[in-house]
Amino acid sequence: MVVLGLTGAAMLAGGTVRVIDARRRSGWRGASVGTRVAAPSFEQVRTELCVRAVGAEEQLVRLDVVLRAVARDIAAQGASVLVATIGDYGDVRLFLRGTAMPSDLRWRLQLETGAWLLPGSVPLDELVDAARTATMPCPALLHLGAADDGSAVYADLEAMGVLGLESPVAASILRTAAGSLLVSPFRETSTLLATGTTLSVAGIDCIDDPSDALATAVAASAGMVMSTVDTSTFALRSLGKMEDSWDPVLLLSGVPVGDETLSVIGGGRGLGVMAAGSDGAPYTLRAVGDAHVLEPLGLRVTPVSVADDQLDAIADLLEAPSVSNVDVDEADAPSVVLPVAADPLNSSEPGWDLMVKVLGQLEVVDRSGRAVQFERSKSLELVVWLSQHRERPTRAAARAALWDLSVRDATFANVVSDARRAMGRTVAPPVGEEWIARTLTEALPLHPRVVTDAELLHARAKASRSLSPQEAVEVLRPGLEAVSGMPFADTTYLWTDAEGHTSALVLLATGAAIEMASHSLELGDVDDVFWATGQGLRVLPGHEELIALRMRAHASRGDLSGVRQEWESYERALASEPWSSNEPAPKLAALRRELLSTPAPTSARS
Repeated sequence: MVVLGLTGAAMLAGGTVRVIDARRRSGWRGASVGTRVAAPSFEQVRTELCVRAVGAEEQLVRLDVVLRAVARDIAAQGASVLVATIGDYGDVRLFLRGTAMPSDLRWRLQLETGAWLLPGSVPLDELVDAARTATMPCPALLHLGAADDGSAVYADLEAMGVLGLESPVAASILRTAAGSLLVSPFRETSTLLATGTTLSVAGIDCIDDPSDALATAVAASAGMVMSTVDTSTFALRSLGKMEDSWDPVLLLSGVPVGDETLSVIGGGRGLGVMAAGSDGAPYTLRAVGDAHVLEPLGLRVTPVSVADDQLDAIADLLEAPSVSNVDVDEADAPSVVLPVAADPLNSSEPGWDLMVKVLGQLEVVDRSGRAVQFERSKSLELVVWLSQHRERPTRAAARAALWDLSVRDATFANVVSDARRAMGRTVAPPVGEEWIARTLTEALPLHPRVVTDAELLHARAKASRSLSPQEAVEVLRPGLEAVSGMPFADTTYLWTDAEGHTSALVLLATGAAIEMASHSLELGDVDDVFWATGQGLRVLPGHEELIALRMRAHASRGDLSGVRQEWESYERALASEPWSSNEPAPKLAALRRELLSTPAPTSARS
């Protein structure tokens, strides 16, 4: 029986990445000086690399935007979406319950299937305005698998009412569906129930007795059933009739649903059931030979069925903490051994000849700012990887990180040679040495006089903590001047997030900005407060402590409109994040109320 494993589980992998990224950004925004990355285990790194390698996030975003943008047109004609497919190039097909004609000329009607087709050539930017104010019409959308043409097949469980599984791998499909729905970017607060399975996962209410489970599901959705006598929840969500959130109830059953119950469960009425072996179900994913067919649509589907050990590994990854607070002494421990100690009073830096810039756009530069020109993009990635793995820079680890699949020895050797030559052309290494050492072992060390901007900032941040506020500001400023944006900006490296390097650098840059801004506020230098916090916000817009410092700086000179503007910029930063909860931090909301209710200083008013 042919099934898709984790590498084909678009919703499970993409949803897992979404949850991890959202949790990390939330941890970063709330971090203060002394917060450090919770070191992931080897298994957690490997699992995260696997789910990131699937690369499903863009597919999920496009599907989300497309459905929001077109839902009103479909609902206005009394139809709703049953199944959506999306191809590798972004083409979307919608199979409808009911009939409708697209009013938007960008959509085409496929006469042979009745499906609506949006070509992948239609850019997402053209759809965003229509989608921005719409709610997700299909929160029970579930990734079933892949069609014969390779496109991903998503079924709306609620629209179907009951989807039966007639397959020898039904139990595995069901468990995979449960994991996918748990991390689904489309499902917000809908209820997840399970019965007749071995599931034991936080977020799913498992009920032992199937009859009790079904009765609970029917009762929980009763209000929506009454509201959809003449319509559907798809129409209620799509046409803006939002007296209620119309969150569906979803039941995953390892045993058949009785025939007498099928008449109660109508499609599009707030309840969706996926059940193994449901005779008489209106929709069925049925094994036919070595294939599966989604009936009655006649759509051939290779289902997603992820192994139990991989599902357990994903659950462990989702439960792991992203950041943790540590004692100041532990936070002060250096992450690397720098070539020469900094002289904090003279703001001198460790000795170096080449700098790997990771706090923003990636490049390697000499002391005059001239960039190293690499012939191969992998050569730059190799140098960046070596700069982040000084303790154990082995050839095997570098190869595993830079290539998802096995790579030829000659290919790797050429990348190393190109990196070595390119740096040597820009700055000659010390006599008898190489910027990337030639060894007869697995070791592949980067020369100590090749440093990163993050290492220099770390050295300055550490040195500043024993200085007066004015001296600390002078030491921190040159390090923060190197910050230009999010670490590893505009790259698709998988290892930077999975191994915690992005988190570590975000916390380093925002922590240094907090320290400089705090000293500047103590000194009464409001301009420096805004400059330092601005550098930190280039890394992470919406960082709570940085926004708080800016609000306090405005309030210190009686500028209450400035306090309001900072709060609004914070709200915009939250709203700009895909699938964010958009909930402001309570402590920041309390500070806003405090500052706006406090009379402006007399000196500032005068």
